Amino acid sequence: MDARGAGVLRCDHRAGCAPGLVPAMRLLSFCGVLWLVVSFAAGCAGAVGDTPAAPTPTTTQPSGNGGGGGGTSGTPSLTITVSGTGISPQELTIPVGAKVTFTNVDTRPHDFSGGPDPAHPECPEIDVAGFVAAGQSRETGTFTVARTCTFHDHTFIGVPAFMGRIVIQ
Repeated sequence: MDARGAGVLRCDHRAGCAPGLVPAMRLLSFCGVLWLVVSFAAGCAGAVGDTPAAPTPTTTQPSGNGGGGGGTSGTPSLTITVSGTGISPQELTIPVGAKVTFTNVDTRPHDFSGGPDPAHPECPEIDVAGFVAAGQSRETGTFTVARTCTFHDHTFIGVPAFMGRIVIQ
């Protein structure tokens, strides 16, 4: 090998390389590319068939003193947390005039939308929070009408662990 080919397996067909060396080099190249593709896909998607279990639903009531912190208007700021296993709590009760903060403690982003699925949109206040990057928090719009809003995570459409309700009273 000369200085140009140091550390690189080369075969000069004119010089006559060992039979089977070129197919072996092609196989090694193919295996290397295949390994990179599989490694990347595994890192992005998780294990095949990996469906998170639904967390136990809970209901949160704001404190009677209007606390909850975070806001400057004195209205409570309540939180829904999303992790790799789902959202918690799956049902949150808030007063009219409140906002909800979606906090993402997962390593991947999540995208929240009002309604049980994309074909049935509702509660545009939830759409204000929308896309929440890993490690970030986003706040909904102000809920001004007493009603129940369902929501889902577009990242896990149809997975119960990533669906919930906000009850506005």
